[in-house]
Amino acid sequence: MFTQLFGNYLLRKAIITPEELLECMTEAGKSHAKLGTLCIHAGLMSSAEVEKVYILQTHRDERFGEIAIEEGYLTQEQLDNLMEQQPPSYILLAQCLTEKGILNHDEVERLLADYQMETELYDLEMMEDHKDRFKKMVTHFCNFSDLRNGEVGVCYLQLLFNNLIRFIGDDFTPMDLVPFQEYITHYGAKQSIEGSFQLQSAIETNEQAAIAFASRYAGENFEEYDEFVSASLQDFLNLHNGLFVVNMSNSDAVELEIDAPEEIDNMLYAPDGYTYLLPLAFTFGTVNFLITFAK
Repeated sequence: MFTQLFGNYLLRKAIITPEELLECMTEAGKSHAKLGTLCIHAGLMSSAEVEKVYILQTHRDERFGEIAIEEGYLTQEQLDNLMEQQPPSYILLAQCLTEKGILNHDEVERLLADYQMETELYDLEMMEDHKDRFKKMVTHFCNFSDLRNGEVGVCYLQLLFNNLIRFIGDDFTPMDLVPFQEYITHYGAKQSIEGSFQLQSAIETNEQAAIAFASRYAGENFEEYDEFVSASLQDFLNLHNGLFVVNMSNSDAVELEIDAPEEIDNMLYAPDGYTYLLPLAFTFGTVNFLITFAK
């Protein structure tokens, strides 16, 4: 999840454009981490040392690791350990940004450090698995502190991000949350959660993105928007909300019930409460989540 929220950070700082980010995310999903990138991430080499090895490679018929050992930057044991690592996904994003000349290695190092400092996150290797640190990232991103059930919103988004990665894919970046009162939908579904508190959520997107989202979720190759695509959108929302209700019951002993999901194709969506629009920029298009908290 560090990759997705780091992408949002770059957009908010106007360091890259949405088009550049999505292009790099698409290519990152097809590429492998280079040793130079891994060395910087592991703190074994500086960006200047990596650049020097790249330059030397243009004059020598040797691999990066061989030159790095010859120059005294790495030991054979360090090289072997790097070769066995499964790099975090954000490393591939950073690598693509440098390869396209959008950022250089120094800028990537600085931006990662700045983001860690801003969010008070200092152990990136644990990021994907460490629940408390992940929660801190989501809290920093959404800032529901003014809402009565702000903590619930953080838990909801934390699970949503996990479920999107698990069932749809990790090639997305969340845009900033936008409060709204009325919204004209294209294709989607909504569902209400009631009990100790009230929350309504919806998924909404255009035709092509809906087809792509549903195809990934169902493991099918849908070619047009039909009842199967609509049912897949509703099923994902129902699955996610069902897991959320179970989590709240297990962790906080909160009793909740969920209504059946409903279609919201081509309608004015204006729920009663504090509603936020969360656009998720996937490589296949933007999918919007609409989250409403009772007043």
